[in-house]
Amino acid sequence: MGSVRFVTFGCKANQYDTQVLREALVRRGWSEESKDADLVVMNTCTVTAEAGRKARQLARRIHRDTPETKICMVGCLAESEPEVLRELPGVEWVLTGGEAKRPINFLRELGEELSPEELGIPYGITEFHGHTRAFLKIQDGCDMACSYCIIPKVRGKSRSRSIEELRNEVTRLVQVGHVEIVLCGIHIGHWGRDLGMEFAQLVRALAETQVHDDQGRALEFRLRLSSIEATEVTRDLSTLMNDLPHRIAPHLHMPLQSGADEVLVGMNRWYTGNEYLERCLALRELLEEPAFSTDVIVGFPGEEERHFEDSLRILSSGGFSKVHVFPFSARPGTASAEASGMVPSQVMRDRRMRLGELSNELGEAFLRRLEGKTESVVPEGTAGLSGRYQRVRFDLQNWVGVLPKLVDVRLEIEEREEGPRLVGRPLEGSPLASTSANSASSPALATN
Repeated sequence: MGSVRFVTFGCKANQYDTQVLREALVRRGWSEESKDADLVVMNTCTVTAEAGRKARQLARRIHRDTPETKICMVGCLAESEPEVLRELPGVEWVLTGGEAKRPINFLRELGEELSPEELGIPYGITEFHGHTRAFLKIQDGCDMACSYCIIPKVRGKSRSRSIEELRNEVTRLVQVGHVEIVLCGIHIGHWGRDLGMEFAQLVRALAETQVHDDQGRALEFRLRLSSIEATEVTRDLSTLMNDLPHRIAPHLHMPLQSGADEVLVGMNRWYTGNEYLERCLALRELLEEPAFSTDVIVGFPGEEERHFEDSLRILSSGGFSKVHVFPFSARPGTASAEASGMVPSQVMRDRRMRLGELSNELGEAFLRRLEGKTESVVPEGTAGLSGRYQRVRFDLQNWVGVLPKLVDVRLEIEEREEGPRLVGRPLEGSPLASTSANSASSPALATN
């Protein structure tokens, strides 16, 4: 036992894995420190060369500042370049081959002796440390082979967790106070393929889970899907989202990467730009004002201006709420790292800026379409996150009492010089509505 500090790079799946390791050590009496810890556990990312550089740089800095600190490297970078990490000063452990995925393996690697009770502790987490919303990793690995991505090589084939295990974990997380559960993984749309099941079956099972507190009272919560491929939003899944809008957030993050068919072929993606757009438009017909966000890579080898304009066209037609833009990064070990036709950095910067401007325009247009709608919001202080993944501010003059952890509001637009924003007003007749805009009572906006 001693003190430990956790550092996490990368995706939601990594953040979940860190919580698994945190609970394994805290359960054994380790204390968590923000600095000068006896042990630093670094959960690394290797999706880009820059992510790996930052992790190595931090390890060197930790050793320079606190030479007595031992460093444990886990995660995707540990899988892809273990020998390089083992040579870094201060690095005591580099865990590969899945050791860090199970608490008992992690503890054994650190030299901890295990009690019989610990051998029976199920995989998963009991809380999501420091967060109102909790991530739930439903699967690991990926069966695809996008030419720019090294993750399938370091995480392996897709492997699904069972419905029963995941339902039990949702129950634990909701009972400790998390009212939004984000389903995450490396390729969540492939959940169940190794089990002979469909992803929509899992979503239905989790959405229908009834959770109660120790007094037998029903606890409200909602699910949110993290990144999912547009081609994997099936009719069953979209129908389920339409039927249960309060239980499943009406937000889909569907990576586009490029709107140009020639570029998509080079990326080894499995759809055309128009097929992606048609799926988005079909979902808009079924769902009530869904929020679509996406990822786009600019400057992929061979991308010409006409290809970039295809991306602009599809994004403009799809009515997205947010576009995340990434400049192409040649990751060693991937097929695209050695591709010809590299795009000049200045051209990439220009395209990135143009996409950023379009994202802002699309985001504001989407925000204005929400005015007057009723929306469920997870309060976090004086603002909160809506089901459509929008920040919503609470005007203190309009609310009294203590807000529940999931509250329905009426959305209004507040015009500001720097741009509009959403404000959440109490619903008509709500006991939380202030009787006077100048009421002297101070509402407690901290959640229960």
